Amino acid sequence: MSDVRRNTCEAYVKYRTAQPIRHGTTGRKASVQTARRELEVLSAAIGYWDDEHHLTRRPKVILPEKPESSRDALTRSEAASLLWASLGHRKNADGWLTLSGSSKTNRQHLRRFILIGLYTGSRAGVIKRLSWTESLQDPWVDLDAGIIYRRGRNERDSKTKRRPLVKLPQKLIAHLRRWKEQDAGKGVATVLHHGGQPVASVRTGFSTCVADAGLKDVTPHWLRHTSATWLMEAGVDLWTASGYLGMSGQTLEKHYGHHRPDHQSAARKAFA
Repeated sequence: MSDVRRNTCEAYVKYRTAQPIRHGTTGRKASVQTARRELEVLSAAIGYWDDEHHLTRRPKVILPEKPESSRDALTRSEAASLLWASLGHRKNADGWLTLSGSSKTNRQHLRRFILIGLYTGSRAGVIKRLSWTESLQDPWVDLDAGIIYRRGRNERDSKTKRRPLVKLPQKLIAHLRRWKEQDAGKGVATVLHHGGQPVASVRTGFSTCVADAGLKDVTPHWLRHTSATWLMEAGVDLWTASGYLGMSGQTLEKHYGHHRPDHQSAARKAFA
């Protein structure tokens, strides 16, 4: 712990951001935020030790500045293009090109991922682990009640990422029922699967759909931003929307509140 100083923390960030990311072959490097999260783990470990042994001098872990998230969201037409790409199509200068039949089959799990993400705003980690049956360890779907439980019966919520259940809209329930019928008799336990096997990551396939839809720099987390933005644009009250998304009302208001139809309405009326 005597090595934890400002210059070593800054040197770690510099070193870490020169390392390639583990997934994919894009050549991308680890981000400053990745280094920041790892340093936060180090800080937590020091704090844990301090609670047990009461350090005479607890070193301070210096973190890089946390950038403001862009909170980008898809428009309705962009979301439609992304879904169309997941159906095995590619946008070009002349319109849409239909790809081979295998492309549609290979992207089946991506269609499910995109629709669940847009309709519920659930995090990617939750959607990838969704089970068709009640689970102690994983999120699961209860089609009879029309609910997605975002955590298993024995899982505990973290302090920073809430995972409340979400009551599903009828359109998504219809999709889920159709998907479950398709999976019947195949021995498939998870909602998202590729060739009957659980999906570990959607990043590469999602990036391909983004490119085929004519979009750029769209990540899976955009689906959560999009869901939150659309709820605000529809005028859903903050308490209801935050509970639906599993997001604090403070975060929702801070980052998405400006999309509400009544945003700053009192100030605008004052100048009428």
